[in-house]
Amino acid sequence: MDNSVGHVLHDARTRRGIDLTEAERVTKIRVKFLRAMEEDRWKALPAPVYARSFLATYARFLGLDGKELVEHYDRTAGEDVHGEPIPLGAIRAGGVTPRRRPLKPTLIVVAALALIVLLGIAIAGSLGGGGGGAGNPQGKRAGNPAPSGTSATRSTPVTGSTVSLELRSTASVWVCLVGAGDRSLLAETLPAGERRGPFESRSFAVTFGNGSIEMTVNGEPARIPPLAEPLGFRITTGGVHRLDPASEPTCA
Repeated sequence: MDNSVGHVLHDARTRRGIDLTEAERVTKIRVKFLRAMEEDRWKALPAPVYARSFLATYARFLGLDGKELVEHYDRTAGEDVHGEPIPLGAIRAGGVTPRRRPLKPTLIVVAALALIVLLGIAIAGSLGGGGGGAGNPQGKRAGNPAPSGTSATRSTPVTGSTVSLELRSTASVWVCLVGAGDRSLLAETLPAGERRGPFESRSFAVTFGNGSIEMTVNGEPARIPPLAEPLGFRITTGGVHRLDPASEPTCA
């Protein structure tokens, strides 16, 4: 069996029923380069640095482990176009088996501190609001609400033990959404104008194929950068935080 990088890419795309034109629209990589990668014609790409970038982006769009495929490309670049086969143990239906990465300790600490701060605000509000209704009105969130359009790269604390999440695509975009406990909630390419949710969970991790998406967290919009590249975010009661590419969920 041909287990070259190109074969893994082509197999993952055809299994999902995605044509090259749709892949070009979402990844912003020209069809001729996508086809060259699927055919292991790496010399057709502008330079090795572009090959690695295109490969990582295309792999994440298809729900594959981009880092693993780039490493395999590095090992076989300059050899026969098909190179050595990827070990069969690394392959499963749908592509290369993604590596599960534990939550970073820093993220856990930040979330815990945010919950402690919110608890303190809630207690202070309940103690100061019992005299004649001068404190927090019933149902109003403790503290100042985040302004509309809050950047998704800033921490936007929310109250409660769960988070409500809604999505609306503004153009064709691939979405991988995972809830608490690595529970897969959504893994599909959404055409323009599609809505999904609301989803409820203690936390979410999400990867978008590009920035053509609107995300609402607990009824408030979180601004997504309009970039033509995969974007990953972690959403908890402590806020919305941008993920580094190595930590983005793949839903493979």
